[in-house]
Amino acid sequence: MKIFIIYLLSAIYFFLSFSMDHIRSIGFYLIVSVALFFWGTWEWKRRSEEIIAENRRNTEEVLEEIPHTQMLLSPNNLNALLINEVTNILYIARREELGSDFEIKDIPFNKILEAALLEDGETVSMFPKEGILSSRIKSGDEKETDEEEDEEDEEDDEEEFEFSLCFKIVSDDLTEPIHSFTYLEDYKEDYKESEQYEEAMGACNQWFQKLSIIIRRYQYDRVMVNRWS
Repeated sequence: MKIFIIYLLSAIYFFLSFSMDHIRSIGFYLIVSVALFFWGTWEWKRRSEEIIAENRRNTEEVLEEIPHTQMLLSPNNLNALLINEVTNILYIARREELGSDFEIKDIPFNKILEAALLEDGETVSMFPKEGILSSRIKSGDEKETDEEEDEEDEEDDEEEFEFSLCFKIVSDDLTEPIHSFTYLEDYKEDYKESEQYEEAMGACNQWFQKLSIIIRRYQYDRVMVNRWS
């Protein structure tokens, strides 16, 4: 309400300036109008930052219920990767909107087989190099017909380019072998030139290295069957 009143006063002073006869009066009203406008913009930005910080704190408090030693939380507070180094468990937490409950998937470290970091659907890093994620296999709702893919490509050409950063994780689980964790989603292309994007990519690369270390710890404990005996 405070911000609305400030913008309203700015508009009132702006239109009142047209009813003034003297240049000094016009200038004064215009200066007040501009000052009120910038004040309102500053208040709006400050309030937005407060809301973002509050949402972050609330999300972190909710995730504190999951026992963990390290956490990667997406900027929109909808997805999180959590590691518990005591129990050797990786948690993937997802939700559709702020305020809703998280859907949590727990994966023991020794069940993690592969990990990949993707940018706009293209693989940036993958460990190990050869495996399910290096093939054309897609998971769940990613399966589409060639016609649907062609239609989407045409729509993408018409729209402004958007990209995402996400992880794909393969686990030794026949019911749900491939899991997704989205860190950034639907960001504009010019965001890639920002400092925030460099920080986001740095955090994702750091966590990809963590996942790679976890996989390497157990990969030699697995015995592959090469032939029937």
